[in-house]
Amino acid sequence: MLRRHPTFILTFTAAAVFILAIVNVGIGDFFIPPLEIMQMLIGQGDADLRYIVFNYRAPRIVLAILVGGALAVAGVIMQTILNNSLAAPDTLGVSGGAAVTALVTASVLPSTSMTSVSLAAFIGGAAAAFIVYALAYKDGANPVRLALVGVSVSALCGSGVELSLLKLDANAQTSLLWLNGSLFGRTWEQVLTLAPITIGILIVLLLFTKTLDSLKLGGQIAMGLGVSVEKMKMLLLGLSTLLTGVSVSAVGMIGFVGVISPHITRQLVGLQHRYVLPGAALVGSFLLLLADTIGRSVLQPLEIPAGIVISLIGAPYFLFLLYQESKQGKREA
Repeated sequence: MLRRHPTFILTFTAAAVFILAIVNVGIGDFFIPPLEIMQMLIGQGDADLRYIVFNYRAPRIVLAILVGGALAVAGVIMQTILNNSLAAPDTLGVSGGAAVTALVTASVLPSTSMTSVSLAAFIGGAAAAFIVYALAYKDGANPVRLALVGVSVSALCGSGVELSLLKLDANAQTSLLWLNGSLFGRTWEQVLTLAPITIGILIVLLLFTKTLDSLKLGGQIAMGLGVSVEKMKMLLLGLSTLLTGVSVSAVGMIGFVGVISPHITRQLVGLQHRYVLPGAALVGSFLLLLADTIGRSVLQPLEIPAGIVISLIGAPYFLFLLYQESKQGKREA
C-alpha cells in the first residue's frame, strides 16, 4: 500500500528528476561524472569545473525544471476548468500567442527587461486563448473541436513568429529558440526572472486544490459546494496563462508538455489536485529534462532543441488522446 500511495510516487518522481538533472549537467564538450557533480554541490572538486558547471550548465537545468513544471501545471488547470482532456497551453494557442508578442517586444525594444517581455507574452497568450475559445464554442466547447481550432491558431502564430524573425532579421540562435523551444545559451537572468513568478503561482494554486476538485465534478456541483465558478475559472485561467507566458518568454515554444503531463500524473497519483498539481510539475520537469538530455547527447557536438525532442515524444501520445476523445464523442452521440 505504501508503494502505491501518492506521497511515495511524488517522492520517487522528485528523486528521478534530481538524478536526471545530475546526469544532464555533466553533459557537454567534456563529460563530468555524476559523482564529481555531487561533490561540487557541497563545494568540493576542481574549481574550474565548478565555475563551468554553475555558470554555464546549471542555469539551463534549473530552467528546464521550472519551465517543464510550469507548462505541466498550466495544462492541469486548463484541462480542469474547461473539462477538456485535450486542453493545454499549446493546443489552446496560448504558447503561440505568447511567443509572437514576446518576440516582437524583445526585438523592437531590445533593452526592455525580461519582466516586460513576460508581460507581453501573457497578453499575447491570453488573446490567443480567447480567440480559440470563441471560434471553438458552439453549444459548448467540444474537446476535439477545441483541440483542432487550437492547433490551427497555434500554426498561425507559428507562422507569425517565422514572419517576425524574417522581418526583424534575427540570427540563427534566436530563430531556433522561438520556433522550436531551446534551453541553449540560457543564463541565470532567465532563471531569476522566471523562478519567483513560477514558484509564487504554484504556491497560490496549491491553495485552490479543493476548488479544482469541485470544478472537476462540473459547474453545477461546484456551485452547490459554494464555489463562485466563473470568477474562479477566470482567475485560474489567468494564472495558467501567466505561467505559460513567462515560460515562453524564457525558452520559446515548447509543445506537448502541458497536454501529456497531466494524463501521466493522474495515472500515477489519482485525481485529487493536492497530489496532481505537484505531481504534474515533477512529471513536466522530468519530461523536459529528458528531452534536453537526449537532445544534447545523441548527436554531439550538435544539439537538438528540447522542443523538437519533446514533440517527437508527445505528438504520438497526443494523436492517441485525440483518437480516444473522438471515439468517446461517437459513443455519446
